[in-house]
Amino acid sequence: MIKYAFSIILLLGLVLNVKGQELDSLSKQIIKEGSDVGPAIKERGNTLFRDSSSLQSPRKAVLRSAIIPGWGQIRNKKWWKVPLVYGGYVGVGLYYEFNQRYYKEFLSESQARKRGEFKYEKYQFATDEQIYNTKDFYRRNRDLAIIAFFAFHSLQMIDAYIDAKLATFDVSDNLSINLKPSIYTPMYAGSGFQAPVPMLKLNIKL
Repeated sequence: MIKYAFSIILLLGLVLNVKGQELDSLSKQIIKEGSDVGPAIKERGNTLFRDSSSLQSPRKAVLRSAIIPGWGQIRNKKWWKVPLVYGGYVGVGLYYEFNQRYYKEFLSESQARKRGEFKYEKYQFATDEQIYNTKDFYRRNRDLAIIAFFAFHSLQMIDAYIDAKLATFDVSDNLSINLKPSIYTPMYAGSGFQAPVPMLKLNIKL
């Protein structure tokens, strides 16, 4: 039963390998004939490259994202990233506003405690130490929100740079995982009888 299953897998591998070669040849033929095959792709030798004339440079991508967040992603044709970029800014802004609001509230309460008074009745049962510690807690979180803002701004600039840098990389089928059948003859087989063993060969090109 195992032999039959392996034979079927071997046959499917042969069919898929032949079909992949046919499709690859067909795609190259379409490109040579000048047909519309997608966004800015040209053939150089046996490898496909994106046409850099219609793409922005990585330096411009960084500058655009630094000036207007998401601009670099838009020029890289990564429209789906723009909501993520502004969603991140909104999230950081809400986190900052929340901690800043409570920091000011506990700061006022702590200053009132130093004068022997109560600023907010809802905190009258809290000890002075609890008020001071809570004030410091929200202050630290507010400062972290400021750091997170600049970190996120830098992150979206780096993202735009990487997309622009990778836009001209090889996009041919040769980068994919290649799985094809093969025949293996054991080295230890005797000279009188060498039983070939069917196998699947996996090639990963990076």
